[in-house]
Amino acid sequence: MKKGHIFFISWVAWAWKWTVIKSLLKDKIFNLELCLSCKTREFRKWEIDGVDYIKLSVDDFKKAISSWEFLEYNFVHNQAYYWTRLKDVIDNWINLWKYIIKEMDILILPKVLDEKKISKQDFTYIFLDIPLEKIKERMILRWDNVVGIDYQNRIESAKKEKELSYLADYIIDASLIPEHTLEELKKIIVNKINN
Repeated sequence: MKKGHIFFISWVAWAWKWTVIKSLLKDKIFNLELCLSCKTREFRKWEIDGVDYIKLSVDDFKKAISSWEFLEYNFVHNQAYYWTRLKDVIDNWINLWKYIIKEMDILILPKVLDEKKISKQDFTYIFLDIPLEKIKERMILRWDNVVGIDYQNRIESAKKEKELSYLADYIIDASLIPEHTLEELKKIIVNKINN
């Protein structure tokens, strides 16, 4: 029976992730779909509930933990919970035989590999990496504060993420222009779909 496949994508902060993911989703050659994350953080000005992610309360999150509804979850940048509902992933790639893109923090990958709620042959893990100094540079370009706690949290998260990058199936240097990252992602996806 034909099965779908999940392309989990993780990144160091400010690795142009949504720029390249949105480009992949627009490319009808791949016929990829985005599996949304659930998050407890508030929306940014440009984000839409059910389009960018699914907003749930901390209480909803705690209830879901007790009923084992997650493939994975994490407390990100010491600010909010992010998680993937197991039913979303299963329904999308097993029942509908589709190719899915899903963001997933590399810090949680060891637990996903250990728990084996999904088979390793059913997903590919791709890590978009940039040097730490690029994070500051790109935050400045967007007029973000690079002296506050948010910046320090992102740097500390990036250090931890880089330490686990060896677990990824592929590591892409995302320090160049977004088009370069996009082309590298396309090569990986085409190779997986065709084999």
